[in-house]
Amino acid sequence: MKVVKVFDKVEIPNPHFISVRALHTSEQVQFEHLVLEGGEEQKRHIAYTNVYLYVLEGQGVLEGGDDVIQLQVDMLVEMPPETPHRLVNPGKGRLRILNIKAPRATKSTHIVAEKEV
Repeated sequence: MKVVKVFDKVEIPNPHFISVRALHTSEQVQFEHLVLEGGEEQKRHIAYTNVYLYVLEGQGVLEGGDDVIQLQVDMLVEMPPETPHRLVNPGKGRLRILNIKAPRATKSTHIVAEKEV
């Protein structure tokens, strides 16, 4: 068995300037722990694989494709590959998300300019 403690992992620098920690990476799947503090948001981007977002703590908004989804604890959202999306935490509390990508993407995430959407 292998045990991973989330907050023992080093944060990964990212273009969104939010807290991201890689929990597990293999050819089959990638698990990341995301934290958006109050007022933080991601840039709109595309992942080249299936993305599953599970809300661990807090509330927020997922703008995915043409949908706007109000996120709450214990909610799982599945997005197909190449769906433009971003997470927004408009509140004051912390939003914690388990970000699962399966299969692991072979191409890096792409930041999307508004004109590309």
